[in-house]
Amino acid sequence: MRRPPMVYNRLTTFRGGEHVHWGAARTSVDTIRRYGELADQGRDAASVAEAWTAAQFDDEMTTRWLEARCFEPESARELADLGVTPEQASKRTRDGAGGDYIDTIAYKVSKGHLSARQGAARAASSR
Repeated sequence: MRRPPMVYNRLTTFRGGEHVHWGAARTSVDTIRRYGELADQGRDAASVAEAWTAAQFDDEMTTRWLEARCFEPESARELADLGVTPEQASKRTRDGAGGDYIDTIAYKVSKGHLSARQGAARAASSR
């Protein structure tokens, strides 16, 4: 019995002599519109959705990052590449530049008040 190929986004898999390429993750305009101005920051929702897609996020993952208050796809990608999940990045912190305020690690990274590496270190800490 032949097993089907493994399914991954943006990867080519090889199993049983076949090469299979699966499509890239996509973020829809509807996902961006659900979060309104927080997500689009006054920009066209379609171009914002394209930016999240270019950062290799699908609707589900984009939603998780937006829930963590990360409104810049490049910041979400940097955190994800460092092994940080949206749930870890949703931890609140007072650390970072930009004044003494409490917000999520994701928000502070997306605003440039913490670097992605600083955010990853805080996400991994137990405080």
